[in-house]
Amino acid sequence: MSVGATGPERKLIDTCVHCGFCLPACPTYQLSSNEAESPRGRIDLMRRYLDGAIGLDADFVAHIDSCLGCMACVKACPSGVDYETLIVEAKSMIHASFQRPSRQRLVRKVIFAIMPYPARMRPLARLGSLSKRLGVERIAKGRASGGVAATLASALALLPRVANSAVPARNRLYSASAPRRGVVGLLTGCVSSVLFGSTEQAAIDVLCAEGFDVLVPGGQGCCGALAEHAGEAPLARRLAGALVARLGREQVDAWITTSAGCGSTLKSYDRLLPGNPASREFSERVRDIHEFLYQQGLRADYKPLGMRVAYHPACHLANAQGIVDEPLALLRAIPGCEVVLPGQSGTCCGSAGIYNLVEPATAQVLGKAKASSIAELHADVVATGNPGCLLQIARYSDPGLASAHPVELLARSLRASTA
Repeated sequence: MSVGATGPERKLIDTCVHCGFCLPACPTYQLSSNEAESPRGRIDLMRRYLDGAIGLDADFVAHIDSCLGCMACVKACPSGVDYETLIVEAKSMIHASFQRPSRQRLVRKVIFAIMPYPARMRPLARLGSLSKRLGVERIAKGRASGGVAATLASALALLPRVANSAVPARNRLYSASAPRRGVVGLLTGCVSSVLFGSTEQAAIDVLCAEGFDVLVPGGQGCCGALAEHAGEAPLARRLAGALVARLGREQVDAWITTSAGCGSTLKSYDRLLPGNPASREFSERVRDIHEFLYQQGLRADYKPLGMRVAYHPACHLANAQGIVDEPLALLRAIPGCEVVLPGQSGTCCGSAGIYNLVEPATAQVLGKAKASSIAELHADVVATGNPGCLLQIARYSDPGLASAHPVELLARSLRASTA
């Protein structure tokens, strides 16, 4: 069944036996102690809706909307419930069949008119440093809900203190700087390509040093992850289809992504584009950069950095893709790098795609808690494999705490070896 077709499938719903193992893993249940704010509670709402016991009303929508989609419940579930598909289908059904209040519709329309498109994101990114000087955070503070102005204020407050808009050249093949092991393609995405050019460059540097030619095609665009996770199925399908059409014929051994949220969607294009052989073949070649480097093995000469690194496991890396040990192994492969994890490291930071823009109250509580747990570690840098997490954690952390994607630390170690 394609995303957004008719809603959650009953056969998937019936795999839930209501054991309750998901409850302690769910951030929204832990904050509210409300059964309807838990995975099994939401599944029960879906079951009751399909049985005709309840309608697609504002209460149903609110409980589905409040789900972060962090998939911590999937790891905790002993019955193998496919909660990811269920929550995506429920959100897609809401998008297709529920008339949201006009303010909510406008907010989402503005978000998805800007964020998936790098050319539209760049002007907003340039306002990031200016927004800090004007105190945009004070405007956004306490605005648990609101219209477009409050959403834009929150978005500006999330932007890096210094916008990083320098990105590697597109439509270029970067040659391996070590004995050649293969050729890979780099997926640049949307938000990452605007705000995290340093991550892209680091990925290229490390992959080339490890013996891989790196193809960076131009005109890639968004993979559809932001839209899919928010239930905007038609947009997600359109973006995914365009990406496969643009890149599907490129001859690479693997497609590399540095974004955990993108990776989880890129690997499940069968859900977005069912029955499309090209999308299936494309998905099968997608690898998260931690996953790829770990599988291939590090061979380059990495020199000591001598730093304490707090690692935050991004939800869509650890929970959705099951990539847990690989990032830690790569960081620990850097000589002199001490890696520490915050308490309750598996709890979501509150970023969750566009969640921190449309559910800012809950996102703020989670973001502050995550930043506090990281602060207790007295680290030199916090590392995580998802751009949204980097922005969310930086927003609530001390300005003096540096943040970086793990591949940036590997690249820094390489540069130290040539200094």
